Amino acid sequence: MLWIFQIVLLSATYQDMKVNQVRVVADKVQVGIIQDNFTMSIQIEAVKKNVCGLVYNSKSVLLYQVDSLGLGCVLNEKALASPTKITEYIDVLKNSSNGEMIVKLRNEVIDQNMLLYGREVNSDFGNYYIFLNTPLDPIDSTISIITNQFVYVTFFVFLLATVLAFYIARRLSSPIVLMKKSAMSLAKGNYDVHFESSEFEEITELANTLNHTGQELKKMDELRRDLIANVSHDIKTPLTMIKAYAEMIRDLTGNNKEKREENLEVILDEVDHLDALVKDMTQLSQLQSNVLSMNRSDFDLVALTNHVLKLMDALIISNSIEVDFLTPEKVMVNGDKIKIQQVIFNFISNAIKFIGEDHKLIIQILLEDEFIRFEVTDHGVGIKEEDLPHIWDRYYKIDKHHARNIGGTGLGLSIANAILKGHGIDFGVISEVKQGSTFWFNLPFSKKTKSHD
Repeated sequence: MLWIFQIVLLSATYQDMKVNQVRVVADKVQVGIIQDNFTMSIQIEAVKKNVCGLVYNSKSVLLYQVDSLGLGCVLNEKALASPTKITEYIDVLKNSSNGEMIVKLRNEVIDQNMLLYGREVNSDFGNYYIFLNTPLDPIDSTISIITNQFVYVTFFVFLLATVLAFYIARRLSSPIVLMKKSAMSLAKGNYDVHFESSEFEEITELANTLNHTGQELKKMDELRRDLIANVSHDIKTPLTMIKAYAEMIRDLTGNNKEKREENLEVILDEVDHLDALVKDMTQLSQLQSNVLSMNRSDFDLVALTNHVLKLMDALIISNSIEVDFLTPEKVMVNGDKIKIQQVIFNFISNAIKFIGEDHKLIIQILLEDEFIRFEVTDHGVGIKEEDLPHIWDRYYKIDKHHARNIGGTGLGLSIANAILKGHGIDFGVISEVKQGSTFWFNLPFSKKTKSHD
């Protein structure tokens, strides 16, 4: 762009500038004609703009002359050498659509190009014709000099830009190359790899994101390994017992009806446990992939909780549990009744599993302004603060040693977590080590209950 303006358009720009300078002088001469007052200021302006000029009336009679060029005024030479030339110029102005004339001439005396400008002026005294002449300085040599300079400048700028581009590219690519190596290491399973930050904010943010991703992948890999180990354990244990008792029936107790029945009962219990494990894993997978929809309806939460306690009556009695159910007489809520029943069952089962020495289980239904709060509290060992975010993970064990769950599959809290998230409601756990835990969730009132309020 600079090349175009400074070299290609320089000649045209210079000529336009000279035309504008001549027009300024022509304006002052025109004012002098109209006011019939040619002052010294016109002479001064002509000298400033390096202009000479003549003013003629419609009869081609010279009325006024301004000369700041001397021999350089080609207009005077034309007028003296050929008066008819001025007459021709006047005719050109008369036929001009805009009342102006611009002609390039050659002054042979001083060997220089000249610019001739003409203007027709209409006044109360008649028509007048202004002719102004100014030299056009030779700029070819100037253009040549500028061109040569621009070649050197362009080469230097190009060289500098190349060096800067290479430097910036290295600064930018260096952390990216390191990041690529770390990413390849991460892809191979090295989750402890560290992505280095950079002075560039975007690369630093990317490095932090990848570091976080690496840690999350490490946790997921650990959970995957634990899941495989725990599921394998939970499947292998009943299979081992089924095989052992089946061999016992075949080899030892086949003819002893009483022993055979006992062994078959153990086998059936283990099959039931396997069936429950498979069902829980299938349901958890469906819930987490949003395959199962929530069939919402209005129901009495108090009646539903009493129904769950009745189903768990044998487990409660066998563990000598004292249940305190603190609730209003009837509470109508809205949700998926079957799935909320499973959440209540899992919360109570978990509380029984970790019941305190007082063997006391507290269930509360609290009425808030816009929702109810359901709580299950035990006075057991409690949960450490660092373990709280992970208790909803499948097979997560606080003591890190997996043992077969008594009366469950180890997926209860994970299923409850998926169901409550599917409802889009608040839930959580409040726990203190050696004091116990409270698992809770909120449910909205039924629309009928709100309308009665």
